[in-house]
Amino acid sequence: MLDYDVEAVNKKRLQTLTVREVYNEYKEFRKQELKDSTYYKQNLAMEKIFVEILDKKIVNISSSYFQRYFMTSKNSIPYKKLQKSLVNLFFKFSVKMGVIDFNPIENVELPKHRKTIEYIEKKRAKFFSKDEMKVFKKSFGTSPDEVRMNYLIEFMYLTGLRIGEALALMWENIDFEENSILIKYNIDNHSVSIKDFKLTSPKTLDSFRRVSINNRCLEILCSLKKMNSDLDVKNDKFIFLNERGNLIYPQLLNKYLKKVGKKANIENKNYHDFSSHMLRHSHISLLTELGVPVKTIMERVGHKDEKTTLQIYTHVTKNMKDDVVEKMNNLNI
Repeated sequence: MLDYDVEAVNKKRLQTLTVREVYNEYKEFRKQELKDSTYYKQNLAMEKIFVEILDKKIVNISSSYFQRYFMTSKNSIPYKKLQKSLVNLFFKFSVKMGVIDFNPIENVELPKHRKTIEYIEKKRAKFFSKDEMKVFKKSFGTSPDEVRMNYLIEFMYLTGLRIGEALALMWENIDFEENSILIKYNIDNHSVSIKDFKLTSPKTLDSFRRVSINNRCLEILCSLKKMNSDLDVKNDKFIFLNERGNLIYPQLLNKYLKKVGKKANIENKNYHDFSSHMLRHSHISLLTELGVPVKTIMERVGHKDEKTTLQIYTHVTKNMKDDVVEKMNNLNI
């Protein structure tokens, strides 16, 4: 067969490929690049978009489909941006493979994120000040499992750890002489269940770090050491366990945070928004209030991008506002 005939046959074959066929090949490629947890989350976001077009020929997919999808979707603007970027990577792959001639997602427009007063106030409310944390703690539960979650909540508030980093923490990572912890693992409970969890590397290279801890953190660790010694479990290397000896479930922790938040009834706080990540934001806000430089905060919480830290850093707390007033009142010129 002549070369041009082979090329024509191959081109005709490519034109019959469905989105599903190309996407399955793309997933195999991405699986080699991404951590299992990241692959799982990205795949979930993509399949929500592709569900209606998986069995359609990829050459027939137009920009208008995606434009309609994003215009009718009730997802937040940031999540739509994430979805669009993921779809863009897929179609770039398809163009490079010669399956299609153009990328249909390039012509899709997303509305700009309108930052309303309500949105700004909501973002500012997604952390606890020192006084709010004291109020929150007064509503902690007292059952054995709740006490264990109380310790995890307070530990995350005082260290700024991500939930996956905290759950992956093992006794071998604690330096009681230097009062520090080594963050070298993360828990993947997305691609597998929390009972069958996998230890993975931290989120980014900057997330591999050593974090100093205060006396209260040491007290929490000592209390948990004693509590865990009464458990006959296979996970005895880990710190934050429930009464069954399994790692504390992130979903149950978030549910518990909302339960405590409802009871605490903190002014200007919506308990429906409470989650474990709020504790990380709270820690950054706490360091901000203590006057810790941005660079030092970034190193402590494992942020690679300064913008990520600054977004939280600029959520000025009430105490900092009061401090400005006090300094202005004492100003002599």
